[in-house]
Amino acid sequence: MFFKSKKFWIIGGIILTIIVIFAVSISQNKGPQHEIVKVERGDLVQTVDAVGRVQSENKVSLYFEASGVIDRIYVVEGEEVKKGDVLAKLNLENLNSYVKQAEANLNQKLAGVSDEQIDISLKQIDSATITYEKAVLNLENTKNLAEENLNNRYLSMIDLLDDSYIKLFNALKFAQELKETYFSDLSFEAINVRQEIEFNMADPIEIANNSLIKAKSTRSIDDIDIAINDVDSSLESSLDVLLLLKNLSESVRYKNVVSSTDKASLDQNKLVISTAQISLTSAQNEISLLKMQNENSIKAAELSKEEAGVSLDLQKANYNLLIAAPRDVDLAYLESVLSQAISNRDKAIIKSPIDGVITSLNKKEGELISSAEPLVEVLSPKYQIEVNIPETDITKISLKDKAEIELDAIDNKVFESEVTSINPAATTIQDVVYYKVVLSILTDDDQIKPGMTADILIYTDERLGALYLPSRSILSEGDKKYVRVLDEQGEIIEKDVEVGLNADDSKKEILGGVEEGEEIILKIAK
Repeated sequence: MFFKSKKFWIIGGIILTIIVIFAVSISQNKGPQHEIVKVERGDLVQTVDAVGRVQSENKVSLYFEASGVIDRIYVVEGEEVKKGDVLAKLNLENLNSYVKQAEANLNQKLAGVSDEQIDISLKQIDSATITYEKAVLNLENTKNLAEENLNNRYLSMIDLLDDSYIKLFNALKFAQELKETYFSDLSFEAINVRQEIEFNMADPIEIANNSLIKAKSTRSIDDIDIAINDVDSSLESSLDVLLLLKNLSESVRYKNVVSSTDKASLDQNKLVISTAQISLTSAQNEISLLKMQNENSIKAAELSKEEAGVSLDLQKANYNLLIAAPRDVDLAYLESVLSQAISNRDKAIIKSPIDGVITSLNKKEGELISSAEPLVEVLSPKYQIEVNIPETDITKISLKDKAEIELDAIDNKVFESEVTSINPAATTIQDVVYYKVVLSILTDDDQIKPGMTADILIYTDERLGALYLPSRSILSEGDKKYVRVLDEQGEIIEKDVEVGLNADDSKKEILGGVEEGEEIILKIAK
């Protein structure tokens, strides 16, 4: 037959080869195919799972969430309590005052400002205004007084400069007489004396005299300062010349030439000039000290003015705040402060989370207790389970979180439970840090027996109708989170995303960056 002939198989092989080549060509033309996932919307759940055993005698250990001194214990051992009963409290005096203050602030903001408050605020503005005006006036008076005192001190310097000039003039006249009497020849010493008297005594004295004349005429501080400097310089150079004459008069050549009377007069003139120089220096120091005192007084007055101005601005701002209508953001802030104050107070109060019997009180009133020490133990008539939660999950769990329990001994049945206690003290087991959590079984069932193994699923958070993606589609680079998508040209690009809840099934909530239905690359084709 034809189907069994050699020709049939040859033709069939050729056709099959053509089909394979055609299929490979089509596949190659399609390019790489990436694994894609779409952004979906749905309900997300975050849970923590644990394993424990049902206990027949369930003791709930209750702790304060704050440390302090025990103020009151309202129960005794053996007393029956109901869920929500207050069992003990720390000293609440300060905490209650914070709550009352927060309530008062919120109520005041809601009620608005009273006429009395406005009147008080206006009076505070008036008082601050008066204080500021006094500070401005004090600054002006301080500046005027400083200027007046400085001017008077400078004017008094003119008399001292006059006196110094007279002494300089008399010393110059005496030096010139010595020159004519003993140093008029052509010797080196005589020539030097004449030059010293001319250039280092007569000329500086003339300059000082001219400056002094101008200072007397203008009576300005700047001109008096110039005169002071010139007279001081003249006193110093004149003293040097007199010292030169003194040394020459004691030299071998002139020792027996210069009379003892002239030597005595020379010493007297040198002493007079030296004394005048000391007096002038002392007066200059007094002026410098006065300037410093004036500067400090002015700075203090300026500071007082600035402080008064700040106080006035503050009172005006307080008034504007009083009369302003309450803003939503202000009310929200005051409400959050009140909520926080109440929360802090509640941390110092122990309430029974269940119906039960007080089995143990570990402290007495007046004793100090820390947040790691249990105060009350309550025996619940219901079963409960104690489990160890690792530190990586403990922050997800809160009191009153709901949980589902499945017991290995009871098939196809789920029991409801609730977190009733979280021990803040850590326990290390094989180098892993755990925290003890107690869950109360809310379902009554006679089938439940002590010692049964329980698989626990604690519902810690949820998001309804949230956008989400698989966790492995979200990449990280430092604090940045991003996904990969294809643009219109088929090129891979990165898009930043904001993530929220880490949910079960390796899902992550997407808060922004991508939209529902958008295709995200899960795996790039090789």
